[in-house]
Amino acid sequence: MKPTQSVTTVATLAPDYLPVTRRNDSFSPSGRRWFFRSIVFVSLAIASLWALNGAWYVLPFSVLEVVVLYVALKLVERHSGDFESIQRSGDRILVEQRRHGRFSRHEFNRYRVQLVVTDAARGQLAMRSHGHEVTFGEFLSNDQRFVVTSELRRFIKSF
Repeated sequence: MKPTQSVTTVATLAPDYLPVTRRNDSFSPSGRRWFFRSIVFVSLAIASLWALNGAWYVLPFSVLEVVVLYVALKLVERHSGDFESIQRSGDRILVEQRRHGRFSRHEFNRYRVQLVVTDAARGQLAMRSHGHEVTFGEFLSNDQRFVVTSELRRFIKSF
């Protein structure tokens, strides 16, 4: 299941700039820390009460629960800054992406770039030129992907 996504509307952007897509995170980093601390406190308090009443075997499971939650929140944190953007710079189209904490920037010649759908079932988009292909649109719903595809085609032709 994909997290909720958001996209900046193309109509409100400057002529040199096109969609910036990001994950829609429910919690800010401080919100995630607050949530984690509160869950740790409640879980360990309840487990400690049970342990004091003789049910000590509850405590290791509570600690395991906290560790699993910590790992899950760290994974969410790692992806919280992921984004994709496309911009025009003279005769170049620049695709910038940050995924899994890694930043990449790809340049395409505007006269040679092709916008293609690489996976029809998932609706995955890509820009292709001279054997180099960059996929994007991971954070878009199918409806948003359709709008962005038509805007990108118009954007590429409008040079």
